[in-house]
Amino acid sequence: MSLEINVYCKELSDDLIPKIIERLSDYEIVVEIHPDFSFKDQKGFLPFKFRLTNQPLAILKDKELKSGFELYIEDFDLQTEINQLTCKPKLLDRILGKKPEGMSFANPEIDAHLKDCKKLLTFRWGTADSFEFRFAVLTSTIITELTNGIYTYPANDIWLANKTIIDNVYKDVKDYEQTINEENIRFHLFNGW
Repeated sequence: MSLEINVYCKELSDDLIPKIIERLSDYEIVVEIHPDFSFKDQKGFLPFKFRLTNQPLAILKDKELKSGFELYIEDFDLQTEINQLTCKPKLLDRILGKKPEGMSFANPEIDAHLKDCKKLLTFRWGTADSFEFRFAVLTSTIITELTNGIYTYPANDIWLANKTIIDNVYKDVKDYEQTINEENIRFHLFNGW
């Protein structure tokens, strides 16, 4: 089973990478991203080496771990997406001269922000590792914050354009991680890139 978050942003450059690492460190973690990572050619799994700084589980004490998520990046054009959604007028409507109503991609407020976005990032994570959720949601919200982008969780049709969403998301991460114990934790030790 996998879940997805999408982030829409105006532009993306590798200059963001050190800022992402710095922001991740604000959330009780010492982290490194794979040294070959670049937004220019990323497709598939993006690994992180990390150590939790506030770890209640003895099994993880002083351990270097590896986790991550799948990251896909593609071009985005709002008008193209809306055109694909637009329904053709029904025969009766054409006869009566009715024009189809304008469609929106998300909603008018979000669409106003999306019109300037040129990139779509898809963050996909699963349950095979207890920390994939942490990395996918924190990294996606940090990128949303740094790029003044739009964050969406399509499964629940949640759209957010708020720079403070990371604090709420971090609370969700902590709530989830508090349900993990030494019997149900799934993790990978870091053995190198």
